[in-house]
Amino acid sequence: MEFLIGLVVIVLCAIAGVWLFIAHKGDAHFTFIVEQRTDFTLKEITQESATFSTTVPFVNDGKQDGTLMDVFPRHFLPSEQFDAVDTDSRLTLASANRTDGYWEACIIPVTTGGSIILTVKFTAKAGDIKTALQDMVDMPIDIVYQVVARSLWYIAKERLVMTAEEIHRALAAGIETAAR
Repeated sequence: MEFLIGLVVIVLCAIAGVWLFIAHKGDAHFTFIVEQRTDFTLKEITQESATFSTTVPFVNDGKQDGTLMDVFPRHFLPSEQFDAVDTDSRLTLASANRTDGYWEACIIPVTTGGSIILTVKFTAKAGDIKTALQDMVDMPIDIVYQVVARSLWYIAKERLVMTAEEIHRALAAGIETAAR
């Protein structure tokens, strides 16, 4: 009986030791630092559409390497708020720029990071894009990301706001640059 009790105590101590080891090792934790993003700039303009982009840094500030399995934008521009344009948003890893809208999973070592390029394209529903964007409103955009690391995978998001003032400023600067 004493042997059995001793064995149970040893097993419980081993389990507690493994749990403490794992808890001390920690996990990956990602932060998209939307406060440090660049201003949106006009990348392309036609009669019907205007494309803007910004760069948003991110960091793995956890204790382990982690994998960004999926990252995508979700813009919020309901027709009740503003109905003059159709909106398309996509993002890509700045160090592996893609144009097909596909996010390729990437492992991010602990204490490192990178940046994403967020692109937003507005297409006028009728008429000229410059006229359509005159009454534009602020548009929230969520950066939604799935993380796989030591613990169970999870989905999180960070929100940034593409302001109407920023759109007008970028549009004016882009048109002025193109005129030169």
